[in-house]
Amino acid sequence: MSDIKIMPVIMSGGAGSRLWPASRAAAPKQLLPLVTEQTMVQDTVQRVSGPRFTPPVFICNGAHAAEIAAQMAAIDCAPLAIITEPVARNTAPAAVVAAQFAKAYERENADMTILVLLLPADHHVTKPDAFRSAVENALRAAQSGHLVTFGIAPNAPETGYGYIERGAALDDASFAVKAFREKPDADTAKAYLASGNYDWNAGIFLFLPEAFLGEVAAFEPETLRLASAALNAARVHGAQHDLDMDAFSKCPAESIDYAVMEKTSKAAVVPCDIGWNDIGSFSALHGVIKDENNNAFEAGTIAINSSDCIVQSDGPLVSLVGVKGLGVIVKDGAILVLDLAQSQDVKKVVDTLKRDSRTELL
Repeated sequence: MSDIKIMPVIMSGGAGSRLWPASRAAAPKQLLPLVTEQTMVQDTVQRVSGPRFTPPVFICNGAHAAEIAAQMAAIDCAPLAIITEPVARNTAPAAVVAAQFAKAYERENADMTILVLLLPADHHVTKPDAFRSAVENALRAAQSGHLVTFGIAPNAPETGYGYIERGAALDDASFAVKAFREKPDADTAKAYLASGNYDWNAGIFLFLPEAFLGEVAAFEPETLRLASAALNAARVHGAQHDLDMDAFSKCPAESIDYAVMEKTSKAAVVPCDIGWNDIGSFSALHGVIKDENNNAFEAGTIAINSSDCIVQSDGPLVSLVGVKGLGVIVKDGAILVLDLAQSQDVKKVVDTLKRDSRTELL
């Protein structure tokens, strides 16, 4: 009987543009110690370690490969591979690469059955034991050929996340997915929360490589062909695999949700309470690191009659007087002042800088 192993494949391709100027193209949020003393990618690796897991595989921007290798060495982790993308193509091509890499690894280790755990590098999880338990709970559905996603128990009518509607129970831990729902308006989000039948879509997946690739073949054959070709033609040096530019750049830039999960009849969800936050904005970051006064200040900040604020500065003193719900971020010569209620719009600043070709600030 083969040994069942889970291969964590950590996607680290995001730029974290809603956390500008703290997060930059050269040092995106997953490579920064935003919440704990370790970087987000280091925290991610450590919650998918243990006897059930293989060493991790990374899929990342080529410019970040050396930094990821250094950060892994700092926590005594030797990745199976660091696979670099020559261009960003969203998560569907990355998932194909992950599944094909896992298939090859399984062929080389005939005593193992490999499942892929595909997860982003930039999520914060306060209950890592609960997360590992959820992964264990998902094994039965994944081994039966389902493509399992993890639904986060919602604690508020959040409009910034997609939702998963549960269908019939598959076992005591998993449900068929009835539907994936786009980010709702406020009234719809309240209805989802009240129903108790919806979970936040965390973008974390567990599947057998063959099961996933079969669904990609059915729905997105070009993505399967091109992403597979990019891995087969990758330039390999040590643990680093540089995907072929010609093949990978031709892949449709689609998410795994759009390309596969919203179309397949094999989608399953495991609801879980893992203390999850995607740290996608300064408002989210403030919610995770705020103190008993609802402020998240760096040492030295002066605040008078101010609350519900976040301040980060790499040098200049920041002082607040009589303000509420404000963010002040000072990093590498750029200053951002924002109303935390409008955190999602920070990306528009980055879009403006790109439009104006101010690449030195990106």
